[in-house]
Amino acid sequence: MYKILRRLRIIIALLVLIPITLVFVDISGETAVLFQGLLRWQFTPALLGATAGTLGILLLIILLTLLFGRIYCSVLCPAGVFQDVVTTVANLFKSKKTRRYRYAKPHRWLRYGIMALTAALMILGSATLLLHLDPYSNYGRMAENVFRPSVTGINNFGASLFSTTFYRVSYKTFTYGSIIGGMAFFVLITVLSAWRGRLYCNTICPVGSLLGLASKYSLFRIGIDKERCTHCRMCEISCKAQCVNAKEEQVDTSRCVQCYNCTTVCKFNAIGIRYSYARKKQPALPDPSKRRIFIASAGLLGAAALAKLVIPKLRLSARNPKAIAPPGAQSLERLKQYCTACHACIAKCPSQVLRPALGEHGLDGIMMPVMDYDNSYCNYECTECSSICPNGALLPLTVAQKKTTQIGKATFKPGNCIVVIDGTDCGACDEHCPTKAVHMVPYRDGLLVPEVDTSLCIGCGGCEYICPGRPGKAIFIQGNAEHQIAQLPQREQQEEKNVTDFGF
Repeated sequence: MYKILRRLRIIIALLVLIPITLVFVDISGETAVLFQGLLRWQFTPALLGATAGTLGILLLIILLTLLFGRIYCSVLCPAGVFQDVVTTVANLFKSKKTRRYRYAKPHRWLRYGIMALTAALMILGSATLLLHLDPYSNYGRMAENVFRPSVTGINNFGASLFSTTFYRVSYKTFTYGSIIGGMAFFVLITVLSAWRGRLYCNTICPVGSLLGLASKYSLFRIGIDKERCTHCRMCEISCKAQCVNAKEEQVDTSRCVQCYNCTTVCKFNAIGIRYSYARKKQPALPDPSKRRIFIASAGLLGAAALAKLVIPKLRLSARNPKAIAPPGAQSLERLKQYCTACHACIAKCPSQVLRPALGEHGLDGIMMPVMDYDNSYCNYECTECSSICPNGALLPLTVAQKKTTQIGKATFKPGNCIVVIDGTDCGACDEHCPTKAVHMVPYRDGLLVPEVDTSLCIGCGGCEYICPGRPGKAIFIQGNAEHQIAQLPQREQQEEKNVTDFGF
């Protein structure tokens, strides 16, 4: 039975990992549409998006944990499954001796300290630490900034050899900071997994620590039958979570990820799934270190809750007034409240106008999506980013809603306009404005300069992207801290434009 369970777990885990990876690395965007619903089945997006429609998923994950332990970490978390893949591959290059695991003492102060600090910062209004430690979001950034460039490079190399079969794909969404961050997590999780299996999950990951606490009360857990156990240590040797203590015949259920490796190697059926309350157990002696950890954690959370009454919002730095939150965010503050910077919206954006923020949103908004009109603009009828967001940081928009969502306003700076500087015709911004918020008015000597009707402007960036002004853009978008509603242009004014080149 356990061999079947283990194979079923592996199959389900791969059926989750591969589609989620395709959502981030698919350069065509066709398969991403099929699998983007899987992103909502991640714990942190379900937690943060509980008020935006994912409460049922969150409760289901918690129910599964209370029934069977950390099933989520074993089959649904892409970072956890990726660690298992790395561990399996690494074992192919290890000797039989070095492939063996042994029981390791839990790093309780580190695990629960990180979890409590993460929760305390969230109470104070900052998801910064969660953003950088959440396994799903880290995997998304790794896939977007490490795997996707690799796939793009391979595709473009194929296009150079077989131009009739492949086509070149540009990659404009990267920043050096995001690539360094994605690569750092890739190296960290690969090294830890190759060396110690699920070490990251059981020492650093706050989601693993939280679900580990819940799994201590799960109904069905991995346990050891002391009457059958021969202390052969095969279960301990095969445990990638290093939570099986064969000597003392105990399993640390808070670290067990229900991989069933231990159950398939035991020849005496001494270890397996046990109904936790089948028989009355001897009362365990109180663990003073565990008690101190929970007291300290409760104190930290209590202090944070008290500080919340005094400090309305934790702000690490001010935003750049030109920083623009994507459509559906409603405001920068709301984006920071719900976004974990998983980069799903960045991967899905067909015009590649989204990129990871560095300092634009402030220090607590690092790696969150920001609009960048240097290389592209936001398509007038595109709602892809808001449709893929798994946790409600970007609320879904209809095409009609998108057309009136004002994320910023265009501002004209005459000193940079080539009409003013060179005395030559232009009008590119007017030609490429889909709402006709930018229109040309008389300047002098028969020349025309742009004028902006901010009531019609939605901040799509078409004018800024196409502007040839120097030394900087003559027309650019100032982001709205709170998104507003623009007036719908008159039908005869409205004109869809496909920006492919300068309009002069």
